[in-house]
Amino acid sequence: MDPLVVKAAPLGGGGIAPPAAIGGNQKIGLLSNLIVVPNPDVRGRQEILELYLQDKPMSDDIDVKAIARGTPGFNGADLANLVNIAAIKAAVEGADKLTAAQLEYAKDRILMGTERKTMFLTEESKKLTAYHESGHAIVAFNTEGAHPIHKATIMPRGSALGMVTQLPSSDETSTSKKQLLARLDVCMGGRVAEELIFGQDHITTGASSDLHTATELAQYMVSNCGMSDTIGPVHIKERPSSEMQSRIDAEVVKLLREAYDRVKALLKKQEKALHALANALLEYETLSAEEIKRILLPYREGRLPEQQEQGEGELALA
Repeated sequence: MDPLVVKAAPLGGGGIAPPAAIGGNQKIGLLSNLIVVPNPDVRGRQEILELYLQDKPMSDDIDVKAIARGTPGFNGADLANLVNIAAIKAAVEGADKLTAAQLEYAKDRILMGTERKTMFLTEESKKLTAYHESGHAIVAFNTEGAHPIHKATIMPRGSALGMVTQLPSSDETSTSKKQLLARLDVCMGGRVAEELIFGQDHITTGASSDLHTATELAQYMVSNCGMSDTIGPVHIKERPSSEMQSRIDAEVVKLLREAYDRVKALLKKQEKALHALANALLEYETLSAEEIKRILLPYREGRLPEQQEQGEGELALA
């Protein structure tokens, strides 16, 4: 879902393209331009989807505009793949028309990977994964600046045993410091949940990818975006001096530690919500954004859900 970059060489005299523009190695001294084709905005995605769907029979429940709003960051190839996966799903199911559920299935497959339904997991592993993903979800739900949750699952997909996917509510052209700090907090949610529920001695390697992502993000904030008060508003070159590198490392560790402490305080306060969401994941395996909100909202408002049993019953219908 990265933007397309096209390298174009200028035309020579008389409108004839030089050899380097047609093929082969570029000649020394020949100037070239980088033309960046950004990912389509919501209107562009809608038009692309309409193009790929125009020759396919569709049910009345498909809202192309809603699908376009729900696929920020998708490029043309991603959208073509989405329609193709949905069409294959419809053919396998023997459906006469493409449905919204099949398009949602295709979006989940692109965002989350293919389900590994045959993978055997012990009950202990499922429980640990449920609390790990619930930690991510609760932090995302309660942290200002975090992207809205799309889905949470403990169904193994790709190389992951579970995941929480988030999607921005609209197309973004820049990212604020508040949003980046929220991402750090969400990354820490899984590890902190493991520690609070199972103890320091039982934390797992499941958070290694989260910590890698958080560390790279913190380094980006300090070195590239000037978001450290200690280092200052500067862009650090690729190979800083040993003294500067030590200062950068200290700031990175500080950002990560502060995020960890914030998340630990939040999840201690939200421990009952953590149990409620983990139990729901253990029962249903995959929860939508609306289902997660239904479970967590009463706890965020500072009161126990009076109709928790009724709410869990509604999940079965969803």
